[in-house]
Amino acid sequence: MVDEPSPSAGRIRVKIICPLYSVIETEAVQVSIPGWMGERTIIPGQAPLLTAVRPGRVLIYRDEEKADTYLISQGLCEVRRDICVILAWGGAENKISLPMIEQQLAEAEETMRSASGVFRREVSDRIEFFRVLLQKLKEKPHE
Repeated sequence: MVDEPSPSAGRIRVKIICPLYSVIETEAVQVSIPGWMGERTIIPGQAPLLTAVRPGRVLIYRDEEKADTYLISQGLCEVRRDICVILAWGGAENKISLPMIEQQLAEAEETMRSASGVFRREVSDRIEFFRVLLQKLKEKPHE
């Protein structure tokens, strides 16, 4: 296991990692994750934890009041030594557009027609993620 640098005092290092790329790596004062039994808040000094996450919003609080929002698919979250790693398909909510997600979903569904084995499961997870994104984007009130 590779030792990772510790975050600043009173902070957590947060990573959201997709199977193909890293979405974000930053420090925060707290993180809220969508758990199967409800929302869970991760804070500095949190006891080690390994839990499943459901599709939904991850809120990363870089300071006490303002949060960055990321939409994620079903996945896993591991917390250890003030490091929170979320393994799931995801992306920054403010950078996701409806046409982009519709196109990505169509491409993933086309890929699924010829996918096999482990790759088929990965494509299935992507399709699920894109469907959750579409639902969340359609629920969002228009400003």
